Amino acid sequence: MLPHFVDREDAIQFYQEEPCTDAIKAYIVGYLAKQGMSNRMIRAKLGIDKVYTVTHLKKAGTQLTPEQLALWDRNPKRITLAHIRALSVFKKEAREDMMRNLLVRNTTAHQLRRLAKGEGAVKSADMKKYGTLMSEVIGRPVSVDYDATKQSGALTVKFFSLDELDDLSKQLGFASEDHF
Repeated sequence: MLPHFVDREDAIQFYQEEPCTDAIKAYIVGYLAKQGMSNRMIRAKLGIDKVYTVTHLKKAGTQLTPEQLALWDRNPKRITLAHIRALSVFKKEAREDMMRNLLVRNTTAHQLRRLAKGEGAVKSADMKKYGTLMSEVIGRPVSVDYDATKQSGALTVKFFSLDELDDLSKQLGFASEDHF
């Protein structure tokens, strides 16, 4: 169960006096970050030496839902900070199921990182095919640049003359003569 804090000092005192799993540490660091404390201030108040430790804990503490943090806290030996770092590239909705699956399958953090990279590769192949099909339909070279981890990207449609640009703009609903 995640602790409840009255204020920053309460969270800092809890961190210093109670034995904390990595999940609770992440929860506290996330709480302090949400209260407006900088990484440097958090490091100083909690006595954490390494910069990257606060960065990793903050990322976990601010990105995971309370339910995901609680699941991690209940399984501190089977879900590590390395697992959480690997899971952070996936959509928030998928993380809890993935956490439960890794408990059942004993998935390593390395396997999760490979899965994250594999997800991007599959999406990339799908996006390439999507661009090829779009090119065939609209008669212009199209490329789709997609980042699976961010779920966003860019669409590039090539044109070979200013007249083609004007035609393409009109197809997209932009009439240049109305703006120039």
